[in-house]
Amino acid sequence: MMNPLNKRFPKEFKANIGRYISTFILLVITIIVGSGALIVMEGAKATIDETDVENAVEDGFFETKHEISKAALKAIEKRDIHVYENFYIKDKEFDGNAKFYVFNERKEVDLPSLFEGRLPDETADDEIALDRIFALNRNIQIGDRIDVNGDGLLVTGIVALPDYNALFLNNQDMMMNTKDFGVSVVSERTFGAMKDEGLTYRYSYRFDERDKTDKEKSDEAEEIFKILVKNGADVQEFLTAEGNQSITYLKNDMGHDGPMIKMFVYILVAVIAFIFAVLTANTIEQEAAIIGTLRALGYKKGEIIFHYLVPTLVIATLASAVGNLLGYTVMIDAFKSVYYEMYSLPPLRISFNAEAFILTTVVPVVIMVAVNFIMLYDKLSLSPLKFLRKDLKKRHQKKAVRLPAFDFLTRFRIRVILQNKGSFLVMFFGIFFSSFLLMFGIGLSPLMDHYVDEADNTLTYEYLYMLKNKVPASGGEKLYMTTLSTQYYLSGKDMDITFYGVDTDKSDSLFADACVPVEKGQIAVTDSFAKKMKKNVGDVVLFRDKNTDESYYLEIAAINSYTNNMGAYMDRGQLNRMLDNRNDEYNAYVSNEKLDIDDEDIAKFMKRDDMVGAAAQMMASFGGIITAFNVFSIFAYIVIMYLLTKVVIDKNSLYISFMKVFGYEKNEIRKLYLDASAIVTVISLFICLPLEVWFFKAAMVYFSSLIEGYMDFYLPTSVYVKIVLIGIISYFGINALHMNRIKKIPMSEALKNRE
Repeated sequence: MMNPLNKRFPKEFKANIGRYISTFILLVITIIVGSGALIVMEGAKATIDETDVENAVEDGFFETKHEISKAALKAIEKRDIHVYENFYIKDKEFDGNAKFYVFNERKEVDLPSLFEGRLPDETADDEIALDRIFALNRNIQIGDRIDVNGDGLLVTGIVALPDYNALFLNNQDMMMNTKDFGVSVVSERTFGAMKDEGLTYRYSYRFDERDKTDKEKSDEAEEIFKILVKNGADVQEFLTAEGNQSITYLKNDMGHDGPMIKMFVYILVAVIAFIFAVLTANTIEQEAAIIGTLRALGYKKGEIIFHYLVPTLVIATLASAVGNLLGYTVMIDAFKSVYYEMYSLPPLRISFNAEAFILTTVVPVVIMVAVNFIMLYDKLSLSPLKFLRKDLKKRHQKKAVRLPAFDFLTRFRIRVILQNKGSFLVMFFGIFFSSFLLMFGIGLSPLMDHYVDEADNTLTYEYLYMLKNKVPASGGEKLYMTTLSTQYYLSGKDMDITFYGVDTDKSDSLFADACVPVEKGQIAVTDSFAKKMKKNVGDVVLFRDKNTDESYYLEIAAINSYTNNMGAYMDRGQLNRMLDNRNDEYNAYVSNEKLDIDDEDIAKFMKRDDMVGAAAQMMASFGGIITAFNVFSIFAYIVIMYLLTKVVIDKNSLYISFMKVFGYEKNEIRKLYLDASAIVTVISLFICLPLEVWFFKAAMVYFSSLIEGYMDFYLPTSVYVKIVLIGIISYFGINALHMNRIKKIPMSEALKNRE
């Protein structure tokens, strides 16, 4: 026989249709984000792992000024390590302003994944396959002809290279450069026919033993480096796969994004669950006499708990099912596009993911049911008599809280707040969570713009030339540049720091404001270095030279204002003496004008846009995500405020009815009840701001720990103003709906409840 209580469900859903629809939509959006993102993320991770094996991704590479000797090659390969030529030619200003690497044909290592078209024909001498992201951002199609150092090449294919799934021009860059840096492959015949301007000798290596630990890989890399130095190779750059952002950035990003997305889903589901619990608790209070009657007639507590859990169970289950359905279908392409717009990935293979399904279907339902069950079990532990008397308080306050001698309106509002403190506390957390998301969305753009502006303002030169050979250059300022490593206090891992040896005796030096000391054993560090490493003037830092395994203790004598690099500055003579070089040794030029240096003498050429422009490009890629983030945050604001302020009106509907009987106008009632909610909303918005800033700063520290560079926290006043205004405008939009609800409360409500 059907339980008579079940007949109440249609009426219950109809009476509270707004509550259920709002909660359902919020849950669906949350689960769409969680399921779609996790599915695509797991698909991308699986695809990359497969590609690493199938396409034989390198275990590291090194670049040298000249070809390495056969003796060095044999010594390395004796350690069961295969070394492959992975030479490339650079076009310094492709299509006007881009950096472009053309790699020789790859047959054994770092094999390209084909997206469209075909790979260059081995018999042709004018064909090229372009990286997908670079081709997309430059609007280059298959069949187009492009100019590379004066050679006209036909684009035959669109590819992804496994050693460049994230397009970092320099490994120390803060951001990928998806528009002004690209890679490509040509056939061996085409490579031989091209002008060898900017030829770079890169060698990729792979271990024969594929299950080495990270420690073993690191030790082997150091042995390779020692062999190269011993055999006279002038190493320009040496990177292991683990230290190469172009290979590991996406893997690390997914490794950190996955837990963050799960946390985001669970926090928001928990907030929704508490909101639902508050709403259900309000329903229990309104129907106390009915529950008391049912208990007196013999209904068990478990039966009543189940009855009031059913709406929660139905909404949570339907939302999880719909959210996952949309996440697996409609939203898959949207989430794939997020990755495809930023990363150069091979074609993704999406499949059913059991873990993601459990995390975004089972877990949200469990959270919703558990929170509401605990509340219901606690509420329904009272005796039937208490329910019949509508006396649902376990602890009775002997006296009302004594309030100061405020005016009547103020004291009444305070009473309303105190009576609904549970609802307002949940609303506070909801406002905090929503406004934090909003701060992140609104604040990211000005933060990135500030970083770009500061880096641009503190970069004192237009061009940097790293040299293969020492050559005179009229108008250039000599530098000696090297890389030393130091331990990062958060991760315990070594971090590469660029050392700049500059001429402190030059009155017109481009580094005149770098505060470079002339004393032995002293350095000036950049503002970015000092903040990331938590160092101050007078601190002594240990640096290690990976080339020689020598260690140096250097004192920070000054912190300059530069934010464009993680750098340390020394007098050139002092740096050369420390490294046992000739006193006047140099390997780079900086200048504000282009220098007349042959390409064959240049190891690396950088211009201002290369060093500071990537962040601006990244904002274009993030634009859609940020907009979606902000829309969701505002929607969450509105739903949370609407549901919880509605509770205040529902709980006080009897008193509002009495006030109508006594002749109070709706505006007067608004001042008594809705203004109390408005006060809590505004106070919550302002109290949440410093908390949100603290969490934002912590997030920035965490973000900086994942990358080589450092991005300082910055939020303009306009961001705070926007957050508060959006919150207030959202509330007053809801307020208008509640005014209509107050208008509909009948005066007969007071006459029905004369007890």
